[in-house]
Amino acid sequence: MAIHFQLKHKVRADRVNDTAAAIGAKAAEALERAKLRRIIDDLEDEIALQMCTIGELVYATHCGKPSDSDTMQKILEYVDDLEGEIEGHEQQLKLLLGIVPCPICGKDIALDDVFCQNCGQALPVSPDRTI
Repeated sequence: MAIHFQLKHKVRADRVNDTAAAIGAKAAEALERAKLRRIIDDLEDEIALQMCTIGELVYATHCGKPSDSDTMQKILEYVDDLEGEIEGHEQQLKLLLGIVPCPICGKDIALDDVFCQNCGQALPVSPDRTI
């Protein structure tokens, strides 16, 4: 009887440990997604500020005030760099959410999709895809 109780207790303890580990992993994933979203938001805010500066330079030119086209070019290049950073972070976020591009048409699909919802093609099965 004691062995049965110990075995039953061990099974329950293992289940609790497995559940706790799964919850911890999900929490870590949620935290990583939140961090990426925050980074993306901050980059978008910076782009908005830079675009306001561009607008001010354009308006100053319109009003006949001298403006520096080199400054405007540097700001636009900076914005391009920020857009590239956002794209990279969005790709990381999509991967965390289980979204990948269709190998046929390039549209976003879920890892477990069997057919692409955009082009309708059957999707190849690979080790990193689950069905």
